[in-house]
Amino acid sequence: MNETNDLAIKGMHCSNCPTKIEKAVSEMPGVKDINVNLSTENGRVTFNNNLTKITDIIDKINYVGFEAKKI
Repeated sequence: MNETNDLAIKGMHCSNCPTKIEKAVSEMPGVKDINVNLSTENGRVTFNNNLTKITDIIDKINYVGFEAKKI
């Protein structure tokens, strides 16, 4: 079943940061869509929660060097 969550993402400083996050998360199983906005420091991710969990997505964002939390 698809689920959509909004995230607060800290630590972005340039236009490459959202691209880095989107690339890393989009490669995860079950992720359908991710959009990250540098100016608002927010992201929205849609994923199949039978294949991945929001905690795994947050962990992945943190792993690539940012600080994410569910809003």
